[in-house]
Formats: sequence, C-alpha cells, structure tokens
Amino acid sequence: MAAEDIVLVDDDRVIQKMVGGFLERRGFNVRNASDGIEALELIRERVPDLVITDVRMPELNGIELTARMRSHHRTAGVPILMFSELITAPDALAGYAAGADDYLPKPFELEILEAKVQSLLRRSAGASAGANRGKVILFAHAKGGVGTTCLAVNTAILLAAQSSRPVGLLDLDVEFGDSAVYMNLHPHLTLADLKAAPGVPVDEELFEGFVTESGSVRLVVGSDVPERAELVTLPAIQLAIDRLTATCQYVLVDAPASFSERTLTALDTSDLICLVTSASLPSLKATRRCLDLFNKIGVSPRRVRLILNYSATHPVDIDGAAGVLGRNPDFVMQKSETLDQAVSSGRPLVTSDPSDPLVADLRKLADAIVASVSVTADRTS
Repeated sequence: MAAEDIVLVDDDRVIQKMVGGFLERRGFNVRNASDGIEALELIRERVPDLVITDVRMPELNGIELTARMRSHHRTAGVPILMFSELITAPDALAGYAAGADDYLPKPFELEILEAKVQSLLRRSAGASAGANRGKVILFAHAKGGVGTTCLAVNTAILLAAQSSRPVGLLDLDVEFGDSAVYMNLHPHLTLADLKAAPGVPVDEELFEGFVTESGSVRLVVGSDVPERAELVTLPAIQLAIDRLTATCQYVLVDAPASFSERTLTALDTSDLICLVTSASLPSLKATRRCLDLFNKIGVSPRRVRLILNYSATHPVDIDGAAGVLGRNPDFVMQKSETLDQAVSSGRPLVTSDPSDPLVADLRKLADAIVASVSVTADRTS
C-alpha cells in the first residue's frame, strides 16, 4: 500500500526539516512548499491526501491557500491542518472559516501533530471508502428544459422499489431546483444552511436534518431560492454525497445545465453519467458539445449513457438526432401525455400513472443503471 501523501507548507526551512522529517519517519510521503503558490503547483501535479499549512507566509498565506483549495472541485475535500503562532480565538476561527479542518497552535508536540494527522486521514478515508458505498449516478444536461429532473426523480423511485437500501436524490440546481416539487416535499433545510461548528465534523445526526424522506427516497436540496445559491459550498456538496452514499444503495444527482465547480464535484464522484437531451436541434447541438467536453477532460465513454428524451413539440427523428450527436442514443424516452398532470399534482409519474409508456422506458433505464454500476466503474478515467 502506497504511503499517504502530505503537502507541508511553511516558509521556515527548520519547520520543514523538523516536521517533514518526523512525518517521513512515521511512513508518510512529504512534499514541501515555502508558500501557497508553491503548494498549489505541487497540488496541481498530484492531489495529496492531506495539506498541512502555516498561516503566515509570503506570496499566498495559509488562509488564502485554504480558500483556493475549497473553491476547486478537485481539492474541495482534501483535509487541511493549519498551524500558526497566532493562537487567539479569532485567528483560529479565521482558519476554520476559510475551510481548515483542524488548527494547531505553535509550538506543538510532534506526537500531537501526528495524532491530528492520523485523525484527519481516518476521517477522510472513512468518508470515501467502504465496500457498501452507494453508487453515484449523475443526471446531466447541456441545455435546460429537457426533462432531466423528471427522469432523475422517477428513476430514483423505481430504483428504491428494487433496492435493499434507500436511494438518495441530490438536487444540485442551486438556483432553480425543483426535485422537491415533483415529489410534493417541503425540505426545512438545504445545503445553503450547512455550516458546521469550527473544527467539528458534521455527524450523521446533524446531517439527517438536511434529508427529506419520501418512502425509501432520501432527498437533499442544494438551495431553496436563487439568492442563496452562493452559500452552497463545494465541501457541503462533497459531504452530502459522502453521507448519502454511506446510507443509500444509489445516489442520483440532478445537476443544472452548467459545468460549474459544483457540477464538476459531482462529476468527479460519479460512477455513471446519464446525459439527457431533448430531440430539438439546439439541445442536440449543445449535447454534442458536451460529449466533446467529456472527451477533452478525460471522461471515459463507458461512464456515459446518452438519453434522448422526446419532450420537444417538433422533434428530430432518431436518425437525424444520431447524426447531430455523432452517435446513437443509449435510451429513447417516449413523450408522455400525462406527465404535466403528474407534476402539477406532486405525484411522480411512476406512481400516478404506472401504465404510461414513458414509465416502461424509465424501468429499462433503471434496470440498465443497476446492471452498469454493479461492475466497479472506471474511476481513474
């Protein structure tokens, strides 16, 4: 097993030698940086398992480094231990506010440092590992109005009916998400409200307050109103995915029509991507560009399922759609005549009208998802 990789950031060469040497003798791989700029370069080369950083440094200090890491999808979940000679409560709170996981005042005992390092690494490993971790399915689209939320909600209900554990549904449209509307649910808390006490992890009991249940479906909503969207942080999204995968067999993420850092956080975590397009020419062209983007950023085609949803008024036929997309869709969803009525009543189509032709297509999709994620996904793509 490879040694855990730690980036140690301090402009004091004595600290680098003392702390770095101690951690290396304890079996860790340590890479040293003298300021936040050097640290970001090392992190871009290889994302570490842990970052230990001083607060006061030239160029880019520890607070700024932490804020930069927490604002990027690749590093939002990396544990950060901050230390400093600044030991007053406001100084520590500033570190926690930026996103540090723990704070250690100088001078410190090396054994205490090691204990905190081990604790953070165990916590991080526990959040992402485990044979019982639920599979993450991202429902994405390149253009709005293609019915992605409808497909995600109804598929979640179908999966819950055949799963031994609950199914999670995470609504990441932080401005105009309406998964709750489709299910006639009224969440009391959203991820915009998720603010843990400094240095205290969000435990299972606290997180349960952000979950709204409907049968065996566990819904978590990003935000309730557009003006609170900016309050939804990448660590909050990663935590929601981690908590849901710990309790659910499948976690479906309903993403907005954008590739923001929030969407990329879910994309990096996903085992399968259901890319939805309508049969209109603008949507098909946008989806083709999205497929090209996936290719550029290294998303394996094996992780992508292309869904053609016949929700358009004057749809392009399947052959024409395949010509625009550059490939055949994996699934074709029939137009439903009763879907609007189901949405207005707050009852998902699979329960309000199970005989609707669209439901048969949704069952095929749900079965295919189960079959696809039963084999370990290619997470290195």
